[in-house]
Amino acid sequence: MRWKRCKLLAGCLCSFLFALPLLAETLPREPSLPLPSATRLAWVAHAAGFQVYKAQAPAEAQAPLRWVFQEPEATLQDPAGATVGRHFRGPCWEAADGSRILGSLPPLAQAPARTPTDVPWLLIETHGIGTPGVLSGVTHVLRVATVGGAAPAKPPSRPGETVRVPYRATYLFLAPDTGSPSSPR
Repeated sequence: MRWKRCKLLAGCLCSFLFALPLLAETLPREPSLPLPSATRLAWVAHAAGFQVYKAQAPAEAQAPLRWVFQEPEATLQDPAGATVGRHFRGPCWEAADGSRILGSLPPLAQAPARTPTDVPWLLIETHGIGTPGVLSGVTHVLRVATVGGAAPAKPPSRPGETVRVPYRATYLFLAPDTGSPSSPR
Protein backbone atom coordinates (compact mmCIF):
# COMPACT_ATOMS: atom_id res chain seq x y z
CA MET A 1 0.00 0.00 0.00
CA ARG A 2 2.81 2.39 0.91
CA TRP A 3 4.61 1.65 -2.37
CA LYS A 4 1.47 2.52 -4.36
CA ARG A 5 1.15 5.89 -2.60
CA CYS A 6 4.81 6.70 -3.35
CA LYS A 7 4.31 5.81 -7.03
CA LEU A 8 1.16 7.93 -7.16
CA LEU A 9 2.90 10.87 -5.50
CA ALA A 10 5.91 10.54 -7.82
CA GLY A 11 3.57 10.45 -10.84
CA CYS A 12 1.75 13.58 -9.69
CA LEU A 13 5.05 15.36 -9.06
CA CYS A 14 6.37 14.43 -12.51
CA SER A 15 3.13 15.60 -14.14
CA PHE A 16 3.34 18.90 -12.27
CA LEU A 17 7.00 19.42 -13.23
CA PHE A 18 6.19 18.59 -16.86
CA ALA A 19 3.28 21.08 -16.90
CA LEU A 20 5.16 23.88 -15.10
CA PRO A 21 6.80 25.37 -18.24
CA LEU A 22 3.46 25.27 -20.07
CA LEU A 23 1.77 27.00 -17.13
CA ALA A 24 4.47 29.68 -17.04
CA GLU A 25 3.88 30.44 -20.72
CA THR A 26 0.15 31.01 -20.17
CA LEU A 27 0.43 33.21 -17.08
CA PRO A 28 0.05 36.91 -17.82
CA ARG A 29 3.36 38.69 -17.97
CA GLU A 30 3.92 41.75 -15.79
CA PRO A 31 4.05 44.88 -17.96
CA SER A 32 7.33 46.76 -17.81
CA LEU A 33 8.51 50.27 -18.57
CA PRO A 34 12.01 51.63 -19.05
CA LEU A 35 13.32 53.59 -16.08
CA PRO A 36 15.01 56.93 -16.63
CA SER A 37 18.71 56.72 -15.82
CA ALA A 38 20.15 58.32 -12.68
CA THR A 39 16.85 58.57 -10.83
CA ARG A 40 15.71 57.47 -7.40
CA LEU A 41 12.32 56.76 -5.91
CA ALA A 42 11.21 59.94 -4.14
CA TRP A 43 7.57 59.12 -3.23
CA VAL A 44 4.89 56.47 -3.73
CA ALA A 45 1.13 57.01 -3.73
CA HIS A 46 -1.83 54.80 -4.53
CA ALA A 47 -4.64 56.35 -6.54
CA ALA A 48 -8.33 55.56 -6.36
CA GLY A 49 -10.78 57.45 -8.51
CA PHE A 50 -11.99 57.80 -12.08
CA GLN A 51 -10.79 58.17 -15.65
CA VAL A 52 -13.23 60.55 -17.38
CA TYR A 53 -14.16 60.11 -21.06
CA LYS A 54 -16.35 62.21 -23.35
CA ALA A 55 -18.14 61.14 -26.54
CA GLN A 56 -16.83 62.84 -29.66
CA ALA A 57 -17.54 62.48 -33.34
CA PRO A 58 -14.51 61.67 -35.51
CA ALA A 59 -13.58 63.96 -38.41
CA GLU A 60 -15.21 61.59 -40.93
CA ALA A 61 -18.94 62.36 -41.13
CA GLN A 62 -20.10 58.73 -41.29
CA ALA A 63 -17.77 57.40 -38.56
CA PRO A 64 -19.35 56.39 -35.24
CA LEU A 65 -18.91 58.33 -32.01
CA ARG A 66 -15.90 57.38 -29.90
CA TRP A 67 -14.75 57.84 -26.32
CA VAL A 68 -11.98 60.43 -25.86
CA PHE A 69 -10.05 60.68 -22.60
CA GLN A 70 -10.63 63.97 -20.76
CA GLU A 71 -9.03 63.81 -17.32
CA PRO A 72 -8.27 61.76 -14.23
CA GLU A 73 -10.04 62.43 -10.94
CA ALA A 74 -8.29 60.52 -8.16
CA THR A 75 -7.34 60.69 -4.53
CA LEU A 76 -3.73 59.82 -3.68
CA GLN A 77 -3.22 57.68 -0.59
CA ASP A 78 -0.21 56.45 1.34
CA PRO A 79 0.24 52.70 2.01
CA ALA A 80 -1.82 53.02 5.23
CA GLY A 81 -4.76 54.49 3.27
CA ALA A 82 -4.45 58.09 4.48
CA THR A 83 -5.17 60.78 1.87
CA VAL A 84 -1.90 62.46 0.85
CA GLY A 85 -2.91 64.30 -2.32
CA ARG A 86 -4.84 64.26 -5.55
CA HIS A 87 -4.41 63.57 -9.28
CA PHE A 88 -6.36 65.68 -11.78
CA ARG A 89 -6.49 67.31 -15.23
CA GLY A 90 -3.15 68.27 -16.67
CA PRO A 91 -2.08 65.62 -15.81
CA CYS A 92 -1.22 67.08 -12.40
CA TRP A 93 -0.32 65.49 -9.10
CA GLU A 94 -0.64 67.59 -5.95
CA ALA A 95 0.57 66.51 -2.52
CA ALA A 96 -1.19 67.59 0.68
CA ASP A 97 1.80 69.88 1.43
CA GLY A 98 0.97 72.00 -1.67
CA SER A 99 3.79 70.73 -3.87
CA ARG A 100 2.55 70.04 -7.39
CA ILE A 101 3.92 68.64 -10.65
CA LEU A 102 2.61 68.82 -14.20
CA GLY A 103 3.13 65.96 -16.63
CA SER A 104 4.18 66.33 -20.27
CA LEU A 105 2.17 64.45 -22.86
CA PRO A 106 2.44 62.23 -24.79
CA PRO A 107 4.05 59.83 -22.30
CA LEU A 108 7.71 58.89 -22.77
CA ALA A 109 6.74 55.20 -22.67
CA GLN A 110 3.63 53.08 -22.39
CA ALA A 111 3.01 49.39 -21.68
CA PRO A 112 -0.26 47.50 -22.03
CA ALA A 113 -1.89 46.66 -18.71
CA ARG A 114 -2.79 43.17 -17.57
CA THR A 115 -6.31 43.24 -19.04
CA PRO A 116 -8.10 45.27 -21.73
CA THR A 117 -10.27 46.99 -19.08
CA ASP A 118 -7.20 48.43 -17.31
CA VAL A 119 -5.55 51.69 -18.41
CA PRO A 120 -1.96 51.23 -19.64
CA TRP A 121 1.14 51.67 -17.53
CA LEU A 122 2.91 54.97 -18.30
CA LEU A 123 6.20 56.81 -17.87
CA ILE A 124 5.59 60.57 -17.88
CA GLU A 125 8.11 63.40 -17.69
CA THR A 126 7.15 66.14 -15.21
CA HIS A 127 8.15 69.54 -13.88
CA GLY A 128 7.28 71.29 -10.63
CA ILE A 129 4.64 74.03 -10.56
CA GLY A 130 3.71 74.17 -6.87
CA THR A 131 5.24 75.14 -3.58
CA PRO A 132 8.28 73.28 -2.21
CA GLY A 133 7.45 69.91 -0.71
CA VAL A 134 7.42 66.16 -1.26
CA LEU A 135 7.02 66.53 -5.05
CA SER A 136 9.78 69.13 -5.41
CA GLY A 137 12.44 67.81 -7.74
CA VAL A 138 10.28 65.00 -9.17
CA THR A 139 11.11 64.65 -12.87
CA HIS A 140 9.22 61.50 -13.82
CA VAL A 141 6.10 59.60 -12.78
CA LEU A 142 5.45 55.92 -13.39
CA ARG A 143 1.83 54.74 -13.39
CA VAL A 144 1.83 51.00 -12.65
CA ALA A 145 -0.40 48.25 -11.24
CA THR A 146 -3.50 49.68 -12.90
CA VAL A 147 -6.95 48.20 -12.37
CA GLY A 148 -9.86 49.48 -14.44
CA GLY A 149 -10.14 52.91 -16.03
CA ALA A 150 -10.17 51.95 -19.72
CA ALA A 151 -12.78 53.54 -21.98
CA PRO A 152 -16.01 51.55 -22.19
CA ALA A 153 -16.15 48.90 -24.91
CA LYS A 154 -19.69 49.98 -25.79
CA PRO A 155 -19.61 53.08 -28.04
CA PRO A 156 -21.30 56.26 -26.87
CA SER A 157 -24.90 56.91 -27.88
CA ARG A 158 -24.82 60.72 -28.21
CA PRO A 159 -22.19 63.47 -28.67
CA GLY A 160 -21.04 65.09 -25.45
CA GLU A 161 -21.98 62.10 -23.29
CA THR A 162 -19.55 61.69 -20.38
CA VAL A 163 -18.59 58.59 -18.39
CA ARG A 164 -16.47 58.22 -15.27
CA VAL A 165 -14.74 54.83 -15.20
CA PRO A 166 -13.42 53.69 -11.79
CA TYR A 167 -9.71 52.89 -11.62
CA ARG A 168 -6.86 52.25 -9.22
CA ALA A 169 -3.14 52.62 -9.80
CA THR A 170 0.16 53.04 -8.05
CA TYR A 171 2.19 56.14 -8.88
CA LEU A 172 5.96 56.08 -8.42
CA PHE A 173 7.52 59.55 -8.30
CA LEU A 174 11.16 59.69 -9.43
CA ALA A 175 13.71 62.42 -8.80
CA PRO A 176 17.33 62.78 -9.94
CA ASP A 177 19.75 60.57 -8.02
CA THR A 178 22.20 62.98 -6.44
CA GLY A 179 24.49 60.15 -5.40
CA SER A 180 24.38 61.17 -1.75
CA PRO A 181 24.36 58.36 0.81
CA SER A 182 20.96 59.54 2.08
CA SER A 183 19.27 59.02 -1.34
CA PRO A 184 16.83 56.09 -1.07
CA ARG A 185 17.30 53.45 -3.73
